[in-house]
Amino acid sequence: MTRMSSAFLLRRAYEHVTASLAAIVLTALAVVTVNAHASNRSVTQTRKLTPSVTIQVPTVEIEVLDDRAAPVAADRVNG
Repeated sequence: MTRMSSAFLLRRAYEHVTASLAAIVLTALAVVTVNAHASNRSVTQTRKLTPSVTIQVPTVEIEVLDDRAAPVAADRVNG
């Protein structure tokens, strides 16, 4: 193994170790900072949520500009 390839491999190993340690530190920091607790049953029973869904359908209107476009524009699009 030449000196350049061993230096390259050492640098790559150092990058991998550094990245792994950074990932572990960030994960530990996220676990420590997140305050997630199971909610109390009495609180969830008193709050009643009603789900609702709104569906919006887009419509298309065609404006007739001149008489030549009238047969094409007279077609109904969403209807």
